[in-house]
Amino acid sequence: MADNTLRYDDMSNENLVIKIKKEEYETPGIILSSHWHDQIQFFYCARGNAVIRCNSKEFEVSDNDFVIINSKELHYIESVSEGLTLYLIKIDLTFIYSNKADSIQAQFLTPLSQNLILFENVVRNDESLLRCVNRMIHEYFTKEIGFELAIKSQVYDLIVILLRGYIKKIYNESELKSKMLLLQRFKDVIDYIENNFTEKIDLEKLSKIAGFSKGHFCRLFKQITGMSAIDYINNLRINKAFDLLKNSDLNITEIAVSCGFSDSNYFSRIFKNHKKISPMQMKKQSM
Repeated sequence: MADNTLRYDDMSNENLVIKIKKEEYETPGIILSSHWHDQIQFFYCARGNAVIRCNSKEFEVSDNDFVIINSKELHYIESVSEGLTLYLIKIDLTFIYSNKADSIQAQFLTPLSQNLILFENVVRNDESLLRCVNRMIHEYFTKEIGFELAIKSQVYDLIVILLRGYIKKIYNESELKSKMLLLQRFKDVIDYIENNFTEKIDLEKLSKIAGFSKGHFCRLFKQITGMSAIDYINNLRINKAFDLLKNSDLNITEIAVSCGFSDSNYFSRIFKNHKKISPMQMKKQSM
């Protein structure tokens, strides 16, 4: 089966302050399944349309939208167009520290690297930001003499633009610690669902993994992900089934069972509710 999912672990080919990866997708489908990571990351949508979910909020992004995934934000990306070009941008903030600690580092860079500053997730129609990002991309891929300096200067410009216009929240250290402890409990739940979606999953088991009562777990899960635990599980299963319908020779009943649905009729109903097309129609389109 073809695997078009975007990966982070193959981007360490250069010792630069920034790493950029260009990805192109010609058909709709999942690009990143739900997950989170420690470092802040950015996506630039150069062409096409995608749905991006950050924690409980969902955004549809298109040409020239800039997306910010803050540290520890549960996120998911799906292409919803026939052509999509995305740039994944990773910035190592420690590379722009000065050798001597100064007020700039104390005021801005250290809080950023410690994830105390939370930015808005989507930036649109900001010409200054677009010029900055496009120059970064140009310098990164053309690599003319001095491109490292040019990129570093654009990283500073980007940070200033975000700090001046797109701060959503500033945490103190105590707030951040509480948030991290809560998210770690739910990371274990998300990992369990991802690894066991083919099996029966009950809420009692998930609430025990998180260490909460069932009712409290359900409330917190919806607060963090934007959907109930059952909807989250079904959404994951439907997305896995979507890929199998496009890329495998399995019949619909086999796909339903392999994705954790014991009833193929129920699977077909849930699939159509999510994707606005029946599994049979999806299968025929993929032949």
